[in-house]
Amino acid sequence: MIHYSNDSSMVRIDFFRTSGKWHCTESIKWDRYHSKDKEGNIELIHETFKRCLREQLGGRLSEMIAVCLDPHHEHSHPLMVFNW
Repeated sequence: MIHYSNDSSMVRIDFFRTSGKWHCTESIKWDRYHSKDKEGNIELIHETFKRCLREQLGGRLSEMIAVCLDPHHEHSHPLMVFNW
């Protein structure tokens, strides 16, 4: 796994307009690796991605397509979300 920074929980997120044109790149902290929610359910990788985007970026860039090629997760695979 190649990390975006010296902190392995920081991941690179590329943001694209709905037209497909690249807009910007941000880094966010991927938290709750392997953790469970209050009911004891393991949070799915897509839900973790969306929650981290909302919590750390708020409404900024929410109309963009967010792409993370290397999530900090045991079963990582490239992720793309819209309307997060």
